[in-house]
Amino acid sequence: MKSFGDRALIRCLSNLGFQKQPQVGSRHWKFKCPKKHKAGERPFVEVLQGKTEYDRITQSKIISNLKKHGFTLGEIIEAFR
Repeated sequence: MKSFGDRALIRCLSNLGFQKQPQVGSRHWKFKCPKKHKAGERPFVEVLQGKTEYDRITQSKIISNLKKHGFTLGEIIEAFR
């Protein structure tokens, strides 16, 4: 998978149906998941602003987090296009 930054991630989240939440004094944006979540898991994904490209470890964690929210790798890759 190609490297990505905050703009590509925001586009991906929008394509997957996530809704942007109000920002409250930090460098992170929150996007609420459209699917139901399990108890004890966060119902949102955080996006760090101002990153033109995330490092490989962070990218891997983001993909894993999206999978935990119920999306398949195929859906995630298609949303990045």
